[in-house]
This record gives sequence, structure tokens and C-alpha cells, in this order.
Amino acid sequence: MSATVTARHARAARPATGSTLTGLGRLIALALRRDRIRLPVWVVVLTVSIGYMPAALEMAYPDEVDRLARVNLMKNPAGIMFAGPMFGKNETALGAMVANEAMLTFIVAASILAILTVVRHTRAEEESGTAELVLAAPVGRHARTVAAILLLAGVNAVLAVTLTAATAATGLPVVDSAAMSLGITGVAMVFGATAAVTAQLWRTSRAATGAALGALAAAVVVRGVGDVINHSGSVVSWLSPVAWAQQMRAFVEVRWWPLALLVLLTVVLLGAAAVLERSREYDTGTLPAGGDRPGAPPIRGVFGLQLVLQRGQLIGWSVGLFLGGLTFGSLTQAMLDIAEENELVAAMLAAHGNAGIFTTMTQFLAAATTAFIAITVLRLRSDEQSGLAEPVLAGSVSRWQWLLSTVAATLLGAATLLFFAGLGNGLGAGIALGDPGTVGELVLSALAHLPAMAVMTGIAALAFALRMNWIAWLTVTFVIVSLYMGALLRVPQWLLDLSPVTRIKVPMETSVTTMVVMVLIGAALTA
Repeated sequence: MSATVTARHARAARPATGSTLTGLGRLIALALRRDRIRLPVWVVVLTVSIGYMPAALEMAYPDEVDRLARVNLMKNPAGIMFAGPMFGKNETALGAMVANEAMLTFIVAASILAILTVVRHTRAEEESGTAELVLAAPVGRHARTVAAILLLAGVNAVLAVTLTAATAATGLPVVDSAAMSLGITGVAMVFGATAAVTAQLWRTSRAATGAALGALAAAVVVRGVGDVINHSGSVVSWLSPVAWAQQMRAFVEVRWWPLALLVLLTVVLLGAAAVLERSREYDTGTLPAGGDRPGAPPIRGVFGLQLVLQRGQLIGWSVGLFLGGLTFGSLTQAMLDIAEENELVAAMLAAHGNAGIFTTMTQFLAAATTAFIAITVLRLRSDEQSGLAEPVLAGSVSRWQWLLSTVAATLLGAATLLFFAGLGNGLGAGIALGDPGTVGELVLSALAHLPAMAVMTGIAALAFALRMNWIAWLTVTFVIVSLYMGALLRVPQWLLDLSPVTRIKVPMETSVTTMVVMVLIGAALTA
């Protein structure tokens, strides 16, 4: 507290001289030091993943017949929402398949990295009080935001080079590889700039991150709806910057002018962020925070507090998983048809139990829920660091009660997400198969994964206790990668079974004993 007060007095006493970018170089160096492990890991993972995509697709679809079947599968509305537009040229060429199959995934991943990076070095520093000490030195008003954007620009420049090199190394054309990589990183810069704006609008890093991620989700949905209207892109598609990158048409007929739109939008958003930053006071947001509403209802108990803190994320994740489930479910009949002709696809479905397609879809949705669990439980660590936990623990609240309330609220949130994911999955599959009974079956099948979520919650709680957040995220990564790549990589079944999500089969083929053991493991890890 004394350091904070001293910093405020120092900043107040300092005359308003010098450039608004004073101290920019040192701030960039500080940001690089803080992220010296985090950013390289992201770059390596994304580069290796995109380099593996051509080989994975060639293995899954070895000949023209298989590739044509895949193209026809992706031409339905759900496939276009989940992947990208179909331009009617070179559709079975490996490069076009890579762009259509992978580009949206990498756009979302790179954009999430951009949002987290910008908020981490701007709003999160104000929230934690770190920026107080920085601003006690000669630092310009816009230096912190500009440093975050320049850091992001450097990361995206490196990423563009590595993604291009990894893709071209598989034998695909260099120019097309560069077009796809620049499209990916161009969209990431747009949403990094979006995060710079939301960091000025909202007082908390959680709200700023959520708003930027919400904008990303809206852009993905708008692009999907527009491409469903017209497989090559409609007027609606062009309302989303995600579509601008895909409309560069890598590996089909490259055109560069959509990249200029991404650059222009980034500049406009950065200009808006600069104006907002100039007009607001330190540690405030342009928009009022929840604590600024004196008429808000009181929060009752620590458990109630956790529910309130999770409310915004829970709503966003519920909508996302419902739409994801609806998309997966609508693909049911198409996936069953292609599995009859493609041995690898049939193996991927059969690897998860007798129910094949239902098991696979439900496990993918449950795997996504594990990321929500890691985020909500590990937030306890950031609350400790920012000082938000102090007012809670200063009362008659033990650390046990604090942790267990978070675990309980997280499990309730996970159950809510599983319900909406199963509901969307069931509705999509029921419509595709003409079987209304599928809705109830897939809702129950999704909720059957709650014991697996208990294990994941226990692992996240243990990671928090050990101050090793990477344990939780490594587990989440293993769960997701084992589902996506397990069959392609010919991973042994015993290794896949280490994932708690793959232990649950659909419909309800998992024994009660297995579920009880999972719950006990989760409780033990939490304890």
C-alpha cells in the first residue's frame, strides 16, 4: 500500500513534460522479459500444428475419392460454419483443404493470444497495481499501450514467418503459404487492437478480455452465417474481419487487397484506443464497473460471490457450446455416411466406443468444458496477486472455504455448460436423423461427463495450490489433443484412457464404479 501511495504522489508531482511515448523502449524490454517463456511456447505450438496439418489431411484423405467426400461433407451449413468458404476451384487440392480446414482454427488461436497479451500488459497491470510503480518513473501516457501493441506486432511478424516456413516445408507453394499466414496474423492484430480498446472501456481485466473475446466470437459467427448464405462469401461475410483473411483465397487464387482492410481496421481501432486512453483517468474505465452501481443487489456468501464472478463467462461459454453442439449434431448423418467409405474416419469414431459418432461429438464438447474449468479455478491465483482476495479472506472466511466455494461453483458451471452442449448436440442430431429421442439421450450423455469434470477441477485446484498453473493447462491440452489427434497419430489406447474425458462412453456405457472413482479422485486432488 505504501508503495502505491508513493507512486501516486510521484506521478502527481511529476510535471507534464516529455513525449507521450517516453520510456517505450524499456517497457518493451520489460514485456519481453515477462513473456520470455509464454510467447515462444505459443509460437512453437502453432507452428508445429500448422506444419502437421498437410500430413494429417493427406493421411485422412489419401485419394481423390476420399477428398471429394470430405469436400461434400464440408459444403453443408454446419461444415461451412465450422471451417470456411468453398470457392469452387481446386477444392480437392491439399493446399485448399489445409486453408479451408485449418485457417479458422489458427485465426481464433492467434487472436486469443493477441487479446490475452494486450490485456495482460495494459488493463491487468492497472488492476494489479503494477502500473503504479511503472508510472512513478518517466513514462508517457500512451507508452504502456503502444509497448503492448508493438510486442504483439513483433510476435505476429515472427509467427507469420514460422507459419509460412512450416507450411511451405510440406511442399505447398510459398506465396500461398504466406498469404494464409499473413491473413491469420492480420486478424490477430485486429483483435489485439480490439483488446486495446476494451482495456480502456472496462475497469477490470476480466471484463476487458471477455468483451474482446465476445467480439471475436461474433466475428466468427457472422462470417459463418455469411458463407452459409453464399458458399464463396456473401455481403454478410464481409462484415467480419475473419472473412477478409479467408477471402485472400490462399491456394485457390491469391489476392492481397483484403489484407489492406485488416491493416486499416487495426489502425482505426488503435486510434480509438489512443483517444479513450487520453480522456480517462488512471485505474478507471470509460464505462462504469459493477461496483459503481450502488443499487446492485448484495452478494450473499463466498459461494454467491463465485457465482457472480463466473456469471459473464458462464453465459458466453453456454452460448458458444450450445452453438458448437448444434453444429456437431447437424453433421451426424454426413459423418456416418463418410465413415462408411473412409477407414480412418471410421477408426476415429470407433476409437471412442460402440456409439462412435455420439461419443466423439460429446467428448469434444466435454473437452472444451475443461478449458472453462481451468480458467475459473486458476483465477484464484490472479485474485491473490491483484489483492482481490484480501477483502474476502479478511472476513470470517477460511482458505478452505474460499477454495471449496470456487470448486463447487466451477462444477455447477461445468454442469450448466454440459447441459447446453448436450442440448445443442441433441437438437442438431435429432433434426439430422429425424429422431427427437436423440435430444434427451445426448443431454444425459453430456451430463455423464460431470465426474470427469470433477477430476479436472481437482487437478486445477492442485495446480493453484502448488503455484504451477501449467499443470492444469498441460492436462487440458492433453485432453484436447488426444481427442483430435489420437487416431491420426496412432496413440495407444491405454494412453488415451489416461484422459478422464475418454473414460466416459456414450450412451451411458460407463460403469457407475468408474464415475464414483472419478469423483473420489477429484475430491482427493482438491483436498
